[in-house]
Amino acid sequence: MAQRGFTIIELVVVIAILGVLSVAAVTMTFDFKRSYVEVAAQKTRSDIEHARSLAMTKKGTIYGAFFNDATDTYTVYQTAIATPVEDPLTKQNLIENFSKWSGVSITGGDYTVEFNQLGAPTVGGGGGVQLTDGTNTKIISVTAVTGKVSVE
Repeated sequence: MAQRGFTIIELVVVIAILGVLSVAAVTMTFDFKRSYVEVAAQKTRSDIEHARSLAMTKKGTIYGAFFNDATDTYTVYQTAIATPVEDPLTKQNLIENFSKWSGVSITGGDYTVEFNQLGAPTVGGGGGVQLTDGTNTKIISVTAVTGKVSVE
């Protein structure tokens, strides 16, 4: 009498194939462009917060960030744009170019924000910078009184 049913090996193979197909389906539906804008916005937020943190720890020194719409770059600086701070990760000048994020650019004009020793913006509070890839947009804003940096 022949037995009916599936062997454990057959079941494992079918489950493995379904797993591979599921991963492929999720990957194909993921919006990578939106991801680039999100990554660029979070990196930008982090760098603005770094400038704010430096201003609060190095009493009496103004730190800020300048966003250049024409070149799609920003510089985190001490006292003046000509003196960029050191990126804590790369140990290079903290000057970022959005071209590395596949089509992400600054829109809406140049923007400058500077922070005092209390972490409050002295220039650029209540404003922000807008990043886009032509389809998706993120706005990094700095609250006027508190200096809180957020991504919308």
